[in-house]
Parts: sequence; structure tokens; C-alpha cells
Amino acid sequence: MLDNSVILETKEITMRFGGLVAVDNFCIQLKKTDLIGIIGPNGAGKTTIFNMITGIYTPSAGDIILDQKSIKNRRPAVITQLGIARTFQNIRLFKDLTVFDNIRIAGHFRMNYGLLSSVFRNKKFHSEEKRLENETLELLEIFDLSDKKNYLAKNLPYGMQRRLEIARALATRPKVLLLDEPAAGMNPKETKELTDLIRWLRDKFQIAILLIEHDMKLVMEVCEKIHVVDYGMQIAHGLPKDIQGNPKVIEAYLGTQ
Repeated sequence: MLDNSVILETKEITMRFGGLVAVDNFCIQLKKTDLIGIIGPNGAGKTTIFNMITGIYTPSAGDIILDQKSIKNRRPAVITQLGIARTFQNIRLFKDLTVFDNIRIAGHFRMNYGLLSSVFRNKKFHSEEKRLENETLELLEIFDLSDKKNYLAKNLPYGMQRRLEIARALATRPKVLLLDEPAAGMNPKETKELTDLIRWLRDKFQIAILLIEHDMKLVMEVCEKIHVVDYGMQIAHGLPKDIQGNPKVIEAYLGTQ
């Protein structure tokens, strides 16, 4: 059963760079198991929205609420610990580490032992390390990367690197997962597999997923609601079927009435 309580909300967030308004009064509300997309032409402000939510940018105005608490002035590492994880438009893996270590490191901040345990390698240390190892192996299995666990991340094919980045984000055990163009660079077969995977991940982990994507087929198939931005402003939001025929959306993409 899907949870209908609100987990993440942006309240009229605005981002100014000098005289340029990159995002203007953007509002969105995610319930705990929502699967929502943000679309818009290149330069519309989509990634800037993600950067504000994850603490890379501090909004010039407005607020961001996670679990009924403001995270507006929090650092990215703290926001990750509070329950928001993301992937990037340009893949940012630890390319010289193994597939296994990319995922294991992401989950390390959740380890429940202190400095003395790590120094003396006591029973609690070994127990927690074993738990993290098992969780890492489980994610490798889910993302069909088990046989590649000892590969260096940089040696994986592009589609597998994308999957690894999502697996690494999930290793933080997020409440909200932000996917920034997850299908970028994928072939049609990989995109179809990703479409099925995104929906399955939401259901299995019971998390909210917010994604930016240019592949309209993926967006229309997987997203339950869509928000459209253009020149930093939200011009439409609603069900996929409503967005497809919206005149403002068509004009934003095609430049015609």
C-alpha cells in the first residue's frame, strides 16, 4: 500500500545568479511514495532545482521542507544523511574504485560504531561491517552487477555505470531519490529496462522518486505526475495525459502556438 503523507515540499524556491533568475517561485510536493517528473527545454532550470534541494545551492528565496523540517541552509552531506540522495546528469562515480566499493562507501555513514570500535576492531565493528557488506551485495544483485563487483567503475559499459550510480544513491537508504536524466546516453533496450527498474525501486524501497528526463517516452510511462518548467518558471503540472496536449508545454518545446 502506497503512503500518501508528504515527505518533501519546495515552497516558492527561487535562485538568482546576479541579475539572472534561474528558477522563479518553484513549488512541488512529494508524498512518501510519489513518482514525479520534471521536464522542460534545455536551460529551463531543472538541474538548478535539484541543486537547491540537495544543498549545492542555497535558494535566494523560499524554503525546502523534508519530513516537516526546513533543510534550506543544510550542507549536501547533511541533507544526504537526512534522507535525500541523487544521481547526476554527468556520471560521478569513484572511477578508480571497484563497483563493490562504490556502493559500500556510500552506505558507510550509517555504520553504528564509534572511533574506539574502529580502532580495536571489536565485535560491534565486525558486525556492522558485515551488515554493510550484505547490503552492498544485495544492491549488486538488484542491479544485476554481482558479476562485475570487482571491476573498476571506469571499466563498466556506460549503461552499467548509470545503474551503479543509482545503486550507490540507494545505499544511503534515502527517503527521496532524485534522478537527473538517468536515461541519458542509454540505448532503447537499456532505457526500457531502466523504465521498469525505476517503478520497481519505488515499490520495493517505498521511497519517493523525483526525476528529470528528456526521454518523453520514459517520462510518460513511469511518472504519475509531471511538472513542466521553462525559463525557470513552472508553466504546467498534472497527469501525463494532461501534459501531452497542454498548449503552453507544446509552445515551450516547439516554439509555436
